[in-house]
Amino acid sequence: MSKDTTVSLEQLFKELDEYIINSQFKKAIRVCNKILSVDSNDSEAFQCKVICLMQLSNFTEAIECFKKPDQIQSMPFEYSYCLYSTAKYQEALTQLEKQSSKETKSLELEAQIYYKLENYQKTISIYESLLSKPGYSDSVEFITNLCAVYLDAGKFNECQELLNKNKSQQTKTHELAFNSACLSISKNDTKTAETQLKLAKKICTDSLKKDGFSEEEIKEEQTSIDVQLGYVQQICGNLEKSLEQYQNVLEQQIGDSATLVATNNSISVRSILQFNESTQPKEYTQAMDSLKSLLTEAESTRLNSKQKKVINYNLCLLLVQLKKVSQCEELIKTLKSKYGSSTTTTQQQVDTSFIEDLDIIQVSLLIKEKKFKDAEKLLLKNSTNSSSIKSQLLLAQIYLLDNNNVAKALSVLEKLDSTVSLRPGIVATKVALYEKSGDLEKAINSLDDLISIFEKQKKSEKDEEIYVNLLKASGNFKLKHHKYKEASDMFDRVLKINPNDLIALPSYIVATSHFDSSLSQKYEGKLPNIKFESKIDIDLIEKYGLTFEKKLNLNDDSNSSSPTTTNKPATTTATTTSTSTEAVKIKKSKKKLPKVMKPNYVPDPDRWLPKWQRANAKAARSKKNKDIIKGPQGIASASQTASLFVQESKNTNTNNNNTQSSKSEKPRNIHKKKSKK
Repeated sequence: MSKDTTVSLEQLFKELDEYIINSQFKKAIRVCNKILSVDSNDSEAFQCKVICLMQLSNFTEAIECFKKPDQIQSMPFEYSYCLYSTAKYQEALTQLEKQSSKETKSLELEAQIYYKLENYQKTISIYESLLSKPGYSDSVEFITNLCAVYLDAGKFNECQELLNKNKSQQTKTHELAFNSACLSISKNDTKTAETQLKLAKKICTDSLKKDGFSEEEIKEEQTSIDVQLGYVQQICGNLEKSLEQYQNVLEQQIGDSATLVATNNSISVRSILQFNESTQPKEYTQAMDSLKSLLTEAESTRLNSKQKKVINYNLCLLLVQLKKVSQCEELIKTLKSKYGSSTTTTQQQVDTSFIEDLDIIQVSLLIKEKKFKDAEKLLLKNSTNSSSIKSQLLLAQIYLLDNNNVAKALSVLEKLDSTVSLRPGIVATKVALYEKSGDLEKAINSLDDLISIFEKQKKSEKDEEIYVNLLKASGNFKLKHHKYKEASDMFDRVLKINPNDLIALPSYIVATSHFDSSLSQKYEGKLPNIKFESKIDIDLIEKYGLTFEKKLNLNDDSNSSSPTTTNKPATTTATTTSTSTEAVKIKKSKKKLPKVMKPNYVPDPDRWLPKWQRANAKAARSKKNKDIIKGPQGIASASQTASLFVQESKNTNTNNNNTQSSKSEKPRNIHKKKSKK
């Protein structure tokens, strides 16, 4: 190499050093290219070029730089990281496995790759091995990542222990506060989750403002928090607020994974709020197209398999709404083949529940076609001991729809787990079916079992309210079936909690009157006196019934002596008391007359008859045909015709008198055909 080239290389390396220090990576890459054009084997220039491309996030160009195996061996971590950044996870993992001795940064990258591949067990094992090494237990970023893996793996207890050890760290970064909110959501603690998310949002704004970020950049960073806040509102039933939260995120058009989740969730909320029987198919197709756009290759890399399953499930539901049965069945087949087999146990649990949900959609389609036997076979084919409550309840529903088979439906409900079978809704269904089958003892026993459970666990006011309502329902059921002693026991327990309960008290009196009249008379005095208003007329109540208040217009003047209507005196009697009589006005609706009506116009009485049958039409017709000559040929005038008709009428009258008696003897409608029944 000549002196001129060495001098020029020294100058180029000085320029390169200045550009890298000042973070001018594009200019640094140009200098690297100049150096490599002079000496293509310069390792320092090659490494600087790769690092500059990685700083600019040009990972595909960085991968293209690695043309020789020696170059990959010189920078194995950087090459693996570029593959990881371009979503080539398996290739990146194979490159890392080739390393004999792995550094801590390589272990971190390997854990991240396993996390992207949703192999959470290996990710946790690597992170827990790093946790014992110095520097990691105090790293907020590392604790945040480990907390996220615990959440995705379903290890909520381990996540809670980790957060309890690092309570002071939760106020430092918004990511850790966000993960603690996600843990609260998994425990159905929505209030704590909402407070944690609001804290995370505040930490995010404060920290990013200190670092000099703009408001738009801060909003972009807060999209995941806003989407999760909308999800919390959705769980709590505040669908309008959640939809508004999702729409605010979608208006920003950021395009990250949180925006994709907001698109799916907004469609599901709108389907509840806005979609109904009158919804046009265009709206369903628009929703379906937007969901399909989320599953394109470009967008699907930002979603995990669980999120993709939810989107595909929503697509199946939309296809059912659009009555595209064949497309729905094809999609279900592809989803079953894709997610039917899995490697890890956690994935297998998720997949079985997902496949069970798909089976429920297929069963619903079969039920619509009234193919109950096929629906039953499909549910029983994939049913296991750990089948969900949805599939078991659906099976009971099929038995009831198919020839109202109560015995089989009860057999399914009786096999439910004890944690599920004693829910109030399922107990109510069992009681109704037992009542229908005539087995009152089992119906009463199921009610008593539920009451005993709530009696033991009543802690809050809500539990006590449920307990009282169950006692009343049980008492009414027993009273209905003439179990008066058992019914009185139920109402007595209610009266011990609330002696002034106006529903339990009269029911208790009715129940005790059938076996102990002294008890009913004892409690009869506790009934409140019925106080009627002075303006109410009992006769009018008997006349109008429950519509008394709608029919009557009570007069405010209590001193009027007689009730009056708007037009004329009323004939009803007023309520009398010891001091005075009260007036009542009866509202009469005014007659509605047409606007174009003439005041003294008398309508034609023949207006409902056809025109040819009206009197006016007959007169006009006779007047019109007055001069027409009718009769046999050869008659010259109308007078001659009239005289002819007079002679004929005389002859016919005599004949009619003779035949009238014979005609009257014949039964009427003798030729009328009998109507077919």
